[in-house]
Parts: sequence; C-alpha cells; structure tokens
Amino acid sequence: MRNVLISFFLMLFLFSACSKKNPIVFSKKSDLSEISISLDTNGTFVYEASSKVGHAFKENGTFTIEDSLVILRYNYESYSVGCQELPLQNDSMLIMNYKGKFVLYPTIKNIPESNCSFENNDQLMQKVLEIYQRSDFPQYIGKRYFALESGDFSLLFDGNWKVSPYYDSQLK
Repeated sequence: MRNVLISFFLMLFLFSACSKKNPIVFSKKSDLSEISISLDTNGTFVYEASSKVGHAFKENGTFTIEDSLVILRYNYESYSVGCQELPLQNDSMLIMNYKGKFVLYPTIKNIPESNCSFENNDQLMQKVLEIYQRSDFPQYIGKRYFALESGDFSLLFDGNWKVSPYYDSQLK
C-alpha cells in the first residue's frame, strides 16, 4: 500500500512539474488603472480592467494569432455600464519581443483624442519602429503596453523577431 501511495504522489508531482503554465496573462498597470488579458490555449480570453476614474470591465471571447498579431474577438458587440452603452470593437495587438520580454502593442490606426491617424499599415508600422527604438520605450512596458506577467507564451506563439519578420530589417 505504501509503495502505491508513493508511486501515486510521484506521478502527480512529475505531471504537475512538467505541465506548462496556462493561462498566459498580459497586464499593464498605471496610477489610474490595471488591465489584464488572460489568453488560454483553447483560444479563449478574459479581458479585465479596473480604474480609479472609470468603471470596472470584464469581457471575454475568442482570439487568434495571425502572423505576429493577437486578434481578440469579443462575445458581445457592446458593454453596458449604468446608462452607457460602449461598443466593443475587435482588438488587435502586435506581438513584440523587447530584450527577451513579450509585449503586446495596440495596433490602432485612428486615435481622435490624440489627433493621431494612420492611412495604412505601413505608416502605423513605421511609427511602431520609431517608438520601439526610443530610449524611453522600456519604461512604458507594463504601463502603456501589455507585458507578459505569467504563463508560457510559447504555447501560443513561437516567433523570435523583435517587431515583425518584415520590419525587423528596418531597425537601426
């Protein structure tokens, strides 16, 4: 009986030691908010946000990874808070690698409040390259851009480039 118990616990220990971490969690935290995206290997995600000035937010849906983009597709078209109805547009984020750290960079082409607009993907990527190479870029990882907090991202993505396979050749 003792050998059976020892064998059982040994198998349990080996199984748990060899399993990889899932879900994969990316987060960003600032003085005003905390946001996290939990990606599961089954293709689902949970997006949670809390803010000192806004409302708490928790939505889920499915995601795909295409080339070097994570594309989030929400289960619902909008999110209701009090008397407000907020539209939920599918999010896409560029998977970047900065000095061994995975970063999710938002690929938004039109930000009216910042008076920022890009006509095409190449203009957006040129701006991303510029920002990636700035000396202050690291201080925004985990604050403005999502940083990998926990989990094994190689379960979902195994690219070894910095910005993208095509645009890495344009880094200085």
